[in-house]
Amino acid sequence: MEKTFYFPDVGEGIAEGEIVQWLVAKGDFVKEDQPLVEIETDKAVVSLPSPFSGKVTVIQAASGAIIPVGTALLTVETEVPDSETPITGRIAETEDRKTAPPKKDGGSVVGVLKESNEAFVLPANLKAPEKPDTRKIRAIPSVRILAKKLGVDLAELQGSGPDGRIMRDDVEEAAQALTRKAPQDTLPTPIEDRTPLGPVERIPFRGVRRSAARRVTQSSKTVSPVTFVDDADITKLERVRLAKKDLTEEKGFKLTYLPFIIKSVVAGLKAYPFLNASLDETEKEVILKKYYNIGIAVDTPEGLMVFVIKNADQKSILDLAEEISSLTEKAFSRTIALSELKGGTFTLTNYGVIGGIYGTPIINYPEVGILGLGKIEDKAVVRKGEIVIRKMLPLSLTFDHRVIYGAESARFMNTVIEHLEDPDLLLVTGK
Repeated sequence: MEKTFYFPDVGEGIAEGEIVQWLVAKGDFVKEDQPLVEIETDKAVVSLPSPFSGKVTVIQAASGAIIPVGTALLTVETEVPDSETPITGRIAETEDRKTAPPKKDGGSVVGVLKESNEAFVLPANLKAPEKPDTRKIRAIPSVRILAKKLGVDLAELQGSGPDGRIMRDDVEEAAQALTRKAPQDTLPTPIEDRTPLGPVERIPFRGVRRSAARRVTQSSKTVSPVTFVDDADITKLERVRLAKKDLTEEKGFKLTYLPFIIKSVVAGLKAYPFLNASLDETEKEVILKKYYNIGIAVDTPEGLMVFVIKNADQKSILDLAEEISSLTEKAFSRTIALSELKGGTFTLTNYGVIGGIYGTPIINYPEVGILGLGKIEDKAVVRKGEIVIRKMLPLSLTFDHRVIYGAESARFMNTVIEHLEDPDLLLVTGK
C-alpha cells in the first residue's frame, strides 16, 4: 500500500518552506520517526520525520524548491515483499501488538493517511543485527553545535580535554584540516549574467533574507513609526558587569550588557504596559501582554534573526546571559527551533556592536516597540558643572504612534535609563 507524506502545518503561522536537503533517496527503506527532509521555514531549519515505515518509491519535491503547506513530499510503499526488505527496515512485533488495532494518524500531516491492516513482523529464522560498540562522545552542547556548523564528525575526534572530552579547539582544528583538504571546485560558483550595462550576479532571494523582507514590508505598511532617542550613562553598570564577568566565563558564557538592558526594559514595560502590547484592528482592541518575552535581533551569516527570551521578568541576570549565549549559538548554527523565534512582546536590536550611534529600527510587527542599542563609548559630559569622562550608551526607541504617544514613550525611556544608571534598582526588580 502506498502512502504519501505531505508538508505538514508545523504551526506558528508557517505557510510555506524551502527544501534544504533530502536525507533519504528513492529506493531507501525508512522507519517511522526517521528524519526524511530538512526544510527552512520562517528563519529556522526543521527536520521532518516519517509518519510510517516502508520503501521510498517517489520523491515529489526537489531540493531548493519553495513549497506551500500541503504539498506532497514523497510516497512510501508500506507493504514490501520479504525478499526486498532488509532486517533493519522491519519491526519486530509481540503477540500483543499483532492483535492490537492499527495505529491511527496523530494529525501530524496534512490530510488523512489510511493505515495498512498488516503489521511488519521479523521472520522467526532471522535475528536483528547487534549494534556495534561505539565510543561515547564527550562534548558539551555548545561544542556539538559548533561541530555541526563546521561539518566536523565528533566520532572521528580524540578529545584533548579531561577524560577524552572534545574541546572547542579540537573541533576548530579539525575544521581547518577539512578546509585544507577540500578541493577548490567544491566552492560555490556565482551565477553571473550580462546586461547591456555590464556584468551582474544573480542570487536567489530566499531563506532568511526573504523571510525578513516579508516581515519588514508588513511592518512598514501597517504601523505608524516614530523614533525617540536618548543616552544612558552606564559607568556604574560597567563596574558591576566587570565584577561578575569571571563568574560567567568559568561557566562557559560571557556576561554582556544585554541581560542588564533586558531587565531595565522589563521594568519600563511594567510601568508603561502599552509598550508591551499589540493592536487587534479587527476587534478594535489593544491587547496588553501580561508576560514579557524579549526578542533579540542577531546578525547571522544567513541574515537577520530574532530569537525570543521567554518570561524574561522571571529570570536572573546570569540566567539571561546563559540563555542569550545558547540561543545565539543555535541561531548561527541554524539549529534554533521555531518556538524560539516566536512569541515576542518587545524587541532589542544591538547594531552598536558593528558601529553606529543612533538609528530608526523597524518594529517587529505585531509588536508596537523596538529599542535600538548604539555603540558604547567613553564621552566627555558635564556632571555638576564639571566635565568628566563617562561610559555612554545611545538608545533609539521606535514605537507605533497608533498605540503609544510621544510623552508615554519618553517616560518609558526615562524608566529604562534610570535602571541602567542605577544597578541597585536592577537587583531590586530582578531575581
